[in-house]
Amino acid sequence: MLAKDFYSIISSDESTTNFLISKNLVANNENAECIKCGSAMNLYLRKERGKERRVLRCKRKGCQTTQTLRKDNAFWTYIDKNGRLNSGLSLSQQLELVFYWTQGLSNKTIMSLTGRSSNTVCDWMNLCRDILLKMFEKRNKFGGPDVIIQVDKCLLRGSRKNHKGRHRLADLPSENIEDENDDPLENGKRNYGRRMDGPWVFGLCDDSEARYFVVEKRDKQTLHDIIKREVVLGSIIHSDGWPAYNGIAQYGFTHNTVNHSENFVDPLTQAHTQRIESLWRPLRLKVVKNMCGTSPDLLPRYLMETWWRGINKSDLFNAFLRDMAEVFV
Repeated sequence: MLAKDFYSIISSDESTTNFLISKNLVANNENAECIKCGSAMNLYLRKERGKERRVLRCKRKGCQTTQTLRKDNAFWTYIDKNGRLNSGLSLSQQLELVFYWTQGLSNKTIMSLTGRSSNTVCDWMNLCRDILLKMFEKRNKFGGPDVIIQVDKCLLRGSRKNHKGRHRLADLPSENIEDENDDPLENGKRNYGRRMDGPWVFGLCDDSEARYFVVEKRDKQTLHDIIKREVVLGSIIHSDGWPAYNGIAQYGFTHNTVNHSENFVDPLTQAHTQRIESLWRPLRLKVVKNMCGTSPDLLPRYLMETWWRGINKSDLFNAFLRDMAEVFV
């Protein structure tokens, strides 16, 4: 969706409400029933604290109970300490946060565009990722007969560029490392810092989808379990020569390897892992550089977000609204 089209949607509360009703994301007066008497309800413009907002009001004379349009979708609101649905932002303001997040803007940029606090923006971004988490849990196996699945592993940590900057202990020969537990700042002559071991991430991809998983070990059991869980039997697995991949063919896969010390593409089987390897750079750029790293608890959520953005490249905003309707409605 273009920005000009989106801003025309949130130009008024009425247009925002009509848009969300068309997407089945808020309650529709055509099928809404009063929680007290069961009568039909209609849209009503309520003036409150100098502001106007649309609510559902019972048609029955003497009842006229009102309900919020957000009652059927927990994404737009939260339950306060009194057990009531409540939210400090209007639907237009909430939809604006969602739109900026789907466009891949940073939290700092969203804060400057909307005037919201850091806590508000972070909470809403995490709520958006909750939907992606639920969609990831509903995923099916991918691949199939004659479909190539490339697999590879990546260590998410920073590295020196063009031999500039402070060394890391992992970059130095072992004979030059006295004690990696020493504080590198105590001795100014030492041109290296502490070893920075990031988490290992295991990735699988075909021509249209890539999935990522944080792994504590890169052993045979761990990698084989992920491949068996995610890939359809009969698929063609392309990998490098890491020993843990050996034996994957016994489960019903066709396994081809490429020796990267000799070729980028195997001359006999044409096996390669160039696509999955090309995906590591933007992932490192996002997590390691732009985000300056993240906590181990949040990293899987960012990996799921990367997966979701990869399979919904055409229109992220409408894809997110579609998934929201599937999760919350």
